[in-house]
Amino acid sequence: MELRTALRDDPGEVSRARHLVAAGLDRWGVPDADGVAALLVSELVTNALRYGEQPMRLVARRAGHGLRVEVHDGRPGEAPRLRNPAPDSPSGRGMMLVDALAARWGWSEFGGSKQVWFELDAG
Repeated sequence: MELRTALRDDPGEVSRARHLVAAGLDRWGVPDADGVAALLVSELVTNALRYGEQPMRLVARRAGHGLRVEVHDGRPGEAPRLRNPAPDSPSGRGMMLVDALAARWGWSEFGGSKQVWFELDAG
């Protein structure tokens, strides 16, 4: 059980990615009642659009009783960073949310691109 889609360089892709993953979770019987999967998908896609390069793609799959989401982009060498933004900063909290809410997350490079991923356990 897997979904894959190319992501355009368009902010509207954040919403589309959330909806695609939500539909996949529904089909796979994996709950997201608290919206954590949708939030974390938004964060990874937003980061790819902001800091990555084309080609970009979203991959989501059922992993055991949970979910694994990967966002791939064509910019190797740029690892996601946990930042410590000032309280009045409008950005810089995305990976802090991923770190706090995902069961596991990480990143890797291969073939001239990178992937950032998270996993959630169904609860």
